[in-house]
Amino acid sequence: SKETTIHPKDWELYVYDSLFIRYNATEANIDAVIGERVGAGQPLHRDLGYVSVNIMLNSQREFEGGGTFFENQLRSLISEDGVPELFDEAAVDVLPLKPLGVGHALVHYSSDRHAGAATFGGVRDILVIFVAAAARNENEKDGSQSTVTTGRAPTWERAARLKSTSRGNCSKCSSIVDHLACRMLHHRLAIGHVPNDGEAWHYLGMAMLEFYEVLQYPDIGNSNPDSIEGEDVLELSIECFNKATRHTPCDGRLYNNLGIALERLSECRRESDERIKRAYKTSFVIHSVCEKIGCDVGADFERTILNYGLHLSKQDDFEGAIRILSQIESRAASSNKNSELTSGSMHANDSRQKIIQDAKGLLSFCASQIAK
Repeated sequence: SKETTIHPKDWELYVYDSLFIRYNATEANIDAVIGERVGAGQPLHRDLGYVSVNIMLNSQREFEGGGTFFENQLRSLISEDGVPELFDEAAVDVLPLKPLGVGHALVHYSSDRHAGAATFGGVRDILVIFVAAAARNENEKDGSQSTVTTGRAPTWERAARLKSTSRGNCSKCSSIVDHLACRMLHHRLAIGHVPNDGEAWHYLGMAMLEFYEVLQYPDIGNSNPDSIEGEDVLELSIECFNKATRHTPCDGRLYNNLGIALERLSECRRESDERIKRAYKTSFVIHSVCEKIGCDVGADFERTILNYGLHLSKQDDFEGAIRILSQIESRAASSNKNSELTSGSMHANDSRQKIIQDAKGLLSFCASQIAK
């Protein structure tokens, strides 16, 4: 419709927010564990708005590391089926991007998933300006000064708002089934606005995967529709994840969730599926490469380590599981430190600690199986 299709020439660009950000590596290392190299950065995320402008405020000589890493910088490494069977992480030559110098800027679409790569030494200062767009007033297109009509946002902004507000809006639902249906509706509406929105397909798949879990425990759902088959929901979830991989092929979280859904379906059908290992491996490699570049992938990586290791152990590949799970050892101390710094997010920190403890317990079990 005319309301949802706004030609770019009819947009009015405006600054809706700006932030001064200081990455202070010296401060970040104050409580670091001996031998640990801690950087100051931001995890992978998307901005709201149309474009983000990242302006460099101090000289490269004043800090070490830093820059903006874009998830899509890994696109050439990921095939249609995930990472190649023989993948050499050491050969990956990807670096975060930086403006040319003080006063220069790096500009990108706000919807591009990106991270503030870790600054490992000194202090890095930047100014980020967030630019949004809205339709010009219909009565002022004749060359006179235009004003912003807030009621007609472009489709991509509508999709972004639907995704970002889904959990909050749906938290008021009276049952978990209604809550999940509400989230599905938000993401379907987002896809309706932007059919190639990989994140919306991903989130829709996640809501369906959670719905499948509810179907396994009818008492939790309160109003579980008996006519819905669990396998059908899983197949729909997997279809959503597969669509997401075509549009956002470098999101490590996505492949981890795809692995979980494929594993649930395999358990229902009592048959093996090579796609499970491929999905977990792709997630593991993406997170590992991102971390080496200097991105904080934190709990997302740890979830993949646990799920991948658990899958390998179920296949009696204990040596393979140990290779994956051993990554958790070096992360435990760092996680403990981070949990102290973010005590306001106690639930997330408790969940992360549980993942690490479960992974360490599984690592001990796999080691005992080899020792037999």
